[in-house]
Amino acid sequence: MASITTVVLDDFTLQTDCLEFMFAKLADRLDEEKLSDLKEAVYTREDTASTFIDEGLAVPHGRIRGLDEDIIMLGISRCGIDWPEPDRKAHIVVLVGVDRTRVSAYLSILQKIIKWKRATKIDFDNFDALELENSLKEFFK
Repeated sequence: MASITTVVLDDFTLQTDCLEFMFAKLADRLDEEKLSDLKEAVYTREDTASTFIDEGLAVPHGRIRGLDEDIIMLGISRCGIDWPEPDRKAHIVVLVGVDRTRVSAYLSILQKIIKWKRATKIDFDNFDALELENSLKEFFK
C-alpha cells in the first residue's frame, strides 16, 4: 500500500523550488541515499520529458532501489507552478516514488492518479487539502 501525504505549495512558482520542497518533506521518511536516488530519478525523468500531464496536473516520478513502500505526495498550488514554463501551470503535483522492481505497481499508480484528477473537480480558490487527500486515497483502496 502506498503512503499518501499532502502538502500545500502556494509559495512556489518554479518547478525546481516545488520539487526541492517536496523532497525536503520526505527527509524524515527516506535515508539520505534513497532520497538522493529519488531526486536523481525524478530530475532525470523531467530532463527527458516533462511530467506535466494536462488540466493542471504534473506527476514527477521515479523508480529507485530499496524502497520499502510506495511514496505518493500530493502537492496543491492555488497560483500554479510553471511546469516547466509559464504557459503550463501545475496546480496539482503528485510526486511518486516506487521500488525499481515494481514496474506494474508503478504504472498502476500513475493510472490511478490520472483517473483521480479527471474525476475530481477542484476549486483552487477554495479547497480543503485533507478532503483532496482522502479522495485520492479512495482511488488506492
